[in-house]
Amino acid sequence: MSLIEQLIVVSLVGILASIPIVTGGSDRDQLQLDASARRLQVGLDRARSIARREQNACGVSLSEEGFTAPDEGILPAPLPACPGIGMALQEEFDQGPIVLNTNLPPVLRFTANGLLLDGGIAVLSHGRLSKARCVVVSLPLGVSRIGSYQDPFPSEGGRLRSSRCLPDVSSS
Repeated sequence: MSLIEQLIVVSLVGILASIPIVTGGSDRDQLQLDASARRLQVGLDRARSIARREQNACGVSLSEEGFTAPDEGILPAPLPACPGIGMALQEEFDQGPIVLNTNLPPVLRFTANGLLLDGGIAVLSHGRLSKARCVVVSLPLGVSRIGSYQDPFPSEGGRLRSSRCLPDVSSS
């Protein structure tokens, strides 16, 4: 093998070795975004279960950090916070920030039988991805669904619309 052939082989091996590193980062970011959307839906289901189990209406707040008990100042007087609701939207790893845009109210209210009284949409995006995930909460029963949010993203001046949250189509 000549020197030029060896250099070509080494270059090709280097290029092939770098491909998983490049795609691995975006795959990890996509998994983080998908997990955050699932956690958002699980948090809603968890608050619903808490209200039903306790047989007591309650409320939670949603922020980029996750679900928390609302500040006392914003809770409607007769509505207590859902007990034990603390739940993060993303793991504690330093993977990159998940950005939350939502038109849900500051306090999500659940009835004693577990119905969610507030509707809206939450859009989750990641700075390194062009795709955003969304969770739509439909009324009157508070049913939620996860989908992919279509452009324009709210951070780019677009208005949040549930019609832009398209359900994921699985290929079988």
